[in-house]
Amino acid sequence: MLGKYMAHITGMGKSPATIKTYKMQLTKFFKWMSETGGTEDPREIGTADVSAYRDYLLELDKKPATINTARAVLEAFCAWMVEEGFMARNPVTKVRKIEQVQDPPKWLTRSERAKLLRVIEKEENIRNTVIIHVLLFTGIRASELINLKHDDILIKDHKGTLVVRQGKGNKRRTVPIERDTRGWLGRYMADVHIVGNWLFPSQRGEQLSYIGLYQLCQVIGDKAGIYGLTPHVLRHTYCHDLILRHVDIGTVAVLAGHSKLETTLLYTKPGAEELQKAVDKLSYT
Repeated sequence: MLGKYMAHITGMGKSPATIKTYKMQLTKFFKWMSETGGTEDPREIGTADVSAYRDYLLELDKKPATINTARAVLEAFCAWMVEEGFMARNPVTKVRKIEQVQDPPKWLTRSERAKLLRVIEKEENIRNTVIIHVLLFTGIRASELINLKHDDILIKDHKGTLVVRQGKGNKRRTVPIERDTRGWLGRYMADVHIVGNWLFPSQRGEQLSYIGLYQLCQVIGDKAGIYGLTPHVLRHTYCHDLILRHVDIGTVAVLAGHSKLETTLLYTKPGAEELQKAVDKLSYT
């Protein structure tokens, strides 16, 4: 049953990361069911099973977002089984989500951003320098960066764009490139002999992997004293920096490729640095 469902969502064009998440969450749920004496037949999943699993995750002190993701995956799986006639109704719909106050995404402070720029501009590997610049100043996702090819970049005298051919939800969009990143990209593409079709190949000339990109960010982040640096942190920084510069929310949503404006609104929330500055105004010394 699980194999059929994975084939179904693969056919729907879900990203590899989404497919991996669905498989992992469903595998964990069925493993828990087996260990607790529950049914091993997906067609017999009941509301009580899902509710008990939610409570089990709560007891493990899992974050609300993690628990709600597990619930959402189960709901989607059961919805498919209803459509296929394996179930009469979806047992997950009556199981409540965990209420949460959504924190703003993690982004770099101004000082962290400055430290990162100092480090990457001294980086001996120009490919690494350009990768960080592109992530920080175009806000594209990790999957979008590793899929970039030579002809996805267009640089002219006073403007430049990159084309995301298959973004989240299989949406294509064109992202403008700011002046400094145009300079780095132009130098990289002119001076470096790039092997293969990919704009940013691995050291062996193959397509750069997710793991390779994440490790690259972590290594450079460590050099800058920014621990836990990821492509997504750089994307969050891009969106937050646009908001700080009073770019309207609709424009930020288009630039970031957000399908829902609610996602972009998260960047208008104050982060830890802004909150600290706010309370420091109360000081009388």
